[in-house]
Amino acid sequence: MKQVSVDNLRENDILALPILSQADAVLIHADVPMTTELISRIRNLGTRTVYIKDEQEGILTENTSSGNVEEEYPYKLEETAKNSRQVVKRILEKHIYKHNEELKVIVEEAQRILDSVLAEPEVVNNITEIRNVSTDMYTHCINVCALSTIMALRLKMSDKQVHNVSMGAILHDIGLRYINVPYVNVNEENMTPKDVVEYKKHTIFGYSSLQDEAWLPDVAKEIVLFHHERIDGSGYPFQHKGERLKPEVKLVSICDDFDSMISGIGSERMKIYEAIEYIKVHAGIKYDSTIAAKFLDSVAAYPVGCTVYTSDGGKGIVIRQNKEAADRPVIRMTQHADGTPYTDNVEHNLLKKLTIFIVDTE
Repeated sequence: MKQVSVDNLRENDILALPILSQADAVLIHADVPMTTELISRIRNLGTRTVYIKDEQEGILTENTSSGNVEEEYPYKLEETAKNSRQVVKRILEKHIYKHNEELKVIVEEAQRILDSVLAEPEVVNNITEIRNVSTDMYTHCINVCALSTIMALRLKMSDKQVHNVSMGAILHDIGLRYINVPYVNVNEENMTPKDVVEYKKHTIFGYSSLQDEAWLPDVAKEIVLFHHERIDGSGYPFQHKGERLKPEVKLVSICDDFDSMISGIGSERMKIYEAIEYIKVHAGIKYDSTIAAKFLDSVAAYPVGCTVYTSDGGKGIVIRQNKEAADRPVIRMTQHADGTPYTDNVEHNLLKKLTIFIVDTE
């Protein structure tokens, strides 16, 4: 283990110790490989030095005797998600309709994500912090699986329900493999009428490719088919209303919409607080009110490390959350309204600075 400056961090360096907030909440876990995004996030947090593993520390190689070293360190959720994306991408890119034996491997990835969540109970209270930035359908499926699994635990669903949620969520958009319309950073309202019809078929295609698979529970198949249904009957493909939709389906629907809006999968990209506001407005209308309330209570509109602009013209970085108010975090100010930088450490706790509001983010 060695201490290095954040400026000297490189991609694939492995954190030896977790990075904590001032309230001792884990912001970035140990054993997580560095990415450009994570390095930028650490820098934005104001952290100057971190501890990373030496090159061979904690890693098993082909020439290493398992009797002489500890077992390979268990995956953390963030790393599990990264590895699972590679598996999902590899399988779906060569997947042929109705040839589904290898899809069992994807379901095994859902179990890995579930195991990682169970091994790290703190992430259940840090739902936005563990989210990867979706860049494609594969990352989107992993994110929805992780978010849905965490929310199923927060809703105190049974073990069977949690397992079914994770399996259905990781496969929910498999039908996108069978359509050929642009859906990245495009709302359905901005598609051509022909493309809308084709896009909406992805739920049917996904379900029909899986319906005869005995190894996949019926509820997971319903998640694939119904994840775009809404409790007021405004969804598709069958305009089912609330009583026709199982809680597992309603849960994945919210997690899917949330990640879709901020990733641009079947939606124009939004900022996190805009997606949260959309779900808030439609709670009890499109979304089950109980599930939506728990979801809204779980997500941070302004995640730690996020750059924000305040109503007084200033600029700052979110350094920790206030559990009492997800939209009123603590900010370390970096720039005055006139554009000059802060020369000393100034923090605004928006739960106490009631005249200051966040008006936008980068």
